Order: sequence, then structure tokens, then C-alpha cells
Amino acid sequence: MLPVPPGTWAVFTTSGPAPQAIQELWRDVFTEWFPSNPYRSRPGPEILRTDLSADGTQADAELWLPVEREASR
Repeated sequence: MLPVPPGTWAVFTTSGPAPQAIQELWRDVFTEWFPSNPYRSRPGPEILRTDLSADGTQADAELWLPVEREASR
């Protein structure tokens, strides 16, 4: 079991071709979402839940990132 301290989480979802949709989710979060929002990542586990289609070509994914509000924004 992994202990997870309480805190704020940002949750992102995607659906599409595997593995591209998952790779693009990570990219978009760090190149688009973080720069345009008053949050930064904080210590803690990054949790990715994926559900692949039977043939492995499509994915539904949910990404949970621990975040905290930046003091300067």
C-alpha cells in the first residue's frame, strides 16, 4: 500500500489511439495547462489509470497529479 497524504489534485482525462493519446495528455498538461494556471506540481505520486481496448489500439486514461497553488499568482 502506498500512503498518500491529503492535498489538492488536478485530474485530466483523454480518449483516443494508444499510446499517442496518453503521451499527448502528459505533453499538454505540462506545456499548456500548468503554464496557464496558478498551480505547480507538488511532491506525491502521479497516478495514471488506463483502460485499453481489447485489441490495444484505443485508450481511455485518467491522470491525477498532486498540485498546489503558486503563491505568486
